[in-house]
Amino acid sequence: MLRPATARYRLRNSVATPDRTLVERMSRGDEAAFRDLLARYRSTLYATAYAALADPEQVDATVADAFAEARRTATAFLQSLGTVSGWLTHLTRLCIAARLGTSRRPT
Repeated sequence: MLRPATARYRLRNSVATPDRTLVERMSRGDEAAFRDLLARYRSTLYATAYAALADPEQVDATVADAFAEARRTATAFLQSLGTVSGWLTHLTRLCIAARLGTSRRPT
């Protein structure tokens, strides 16, 4: 029997930490939780930003801004009933709008 050796296979077939738990840990300053959340959502947020910006340097900066904002607002997010993916996508869209000059930067 062949066993897939990819990290993707191992992640998909292992018990992953729930997103909300990662945000809780991140809100307490846990860098490993931040890195896990970044690894989990970076490509999704990159695709969202790339669809609007198309400049790879601006896309990278936008995704970095969105994750910085996520780190800063994690405690407030935990009081909501929203999903982590929806929250991160919303932050990314706010950062896109700020970069395009169509809205104010998230505070």
